[in-house]
Amino acid sequence: MSFRLASRRLLPSGSQFSLSSTTVTSSLPVTTGTALQKRNKWSLFNGWGSKSDKRESTGGLDLDDPKQRQKFLDRNMNAKTENNIFQDEIETATAAEEKAAQSGAQGSAPREQKTRENTAMVVDPDPLGRMRWQRRKIIQMVRNNGRLTREQKLMRTERQLLHKSPLIATSVKKLMMLSRQISGKSVDDAITQMTWSKKKMAAEVKYYLEEARDLAIAQRGMGLGQVNGELYDSPKKIQTREGKWVEVTDPSRMYIAQSWVGRGQWRGRSLDYKGRGRTGIIHHPATSLTVLLKEERTRVREHEEREAKKASKGPWIHLPNRRVHGQRPYYSW
Repeated sequence: MSFRLASRRLLPSGSQFSLSSTTVTSSLPVTTGTALQKRNKWSLFNGWGSKSDKRESTGGLDLDDPKQRQKFLDRNMNAKTENNIFQDEIETATAAEEKAAQSGAQGSAPREQKTRENTAMVVDPDPLGRMRWQRRKIIQMVRNNGRLTREQKLMRTERQLLHKSPLIATSVKKLMMLSRQISGKSVDDAITQMTWSKKKMAAEVKYYLEEARDLAIAQRGMGLGQVNGELYDSPKKIQTREGKWVEVTDPSRMYIAQSWVGRGQWRGRSLDYKGRGRTGIIHHPATSLTVLLKEERTRVREHEEREAKKASKGPWIHLPNRRVHGQRPYYSW
């Protein structure tokens, strides 16, 4: 009979609960002796740099000693650093605090310097994960010999925004009609349609369309063709996927490429009272709306690709010139 002991739960040798080696045989390779893991708050910055720089982060000091630890804190929290981008702000704040102290006013608590060690948890919370991600991307680039796929080229040249609303107190069937109404239209036309619609959820759809438009302008820089001088000299007439002809003057004008709804969890239940003492259960649904905004330059590219594909095809031949195989001296029916 043997015990299956986890390697991380093995008792250290010499403990009063340890078992002799003659009575216990582990199914995992176990090393004799005590396995210790030393963790402290000073080991946060040991993952940066090369192996030779790990000891330099603490200056080669034994931080378990209170005097050495206080010396390390004074050097990093209060000392001046030459390569600190926030040094001007620190000096200005320090001068203001000294002036307030001289005038007898009670100043606020001294501010921490925005050094590399102090801002590490916010700027770079997972350095090892970041380095693994960078290494993975470099390996992919080397394997592809620096070539970009078609999707990567389109992502660099064309902008888009995917925006999903929180759950709305309506059903999928009701919200789906509005979603189909705005799909394929420009954002301004869709907002106009929702403004004068008699549907109850049209106001909600209008609100989230305006929110998606504002996010696209602020985050992705979409819809700024007139400001950046990207307008066409003459309007281009293109055909959409739905078969409609549209004139495009501003290639950065946003339109709703896709729009769909998603079913959420039930908001609650209530009783449906019927005749003859019978009752039913009414489930109150919740639905979300998702829109994908793109620019008109995407529709222009798709129209040009369809036209080029159509032009590359030869004329349609009713009976192509090819050999006939499998002839029989009788009918096959």
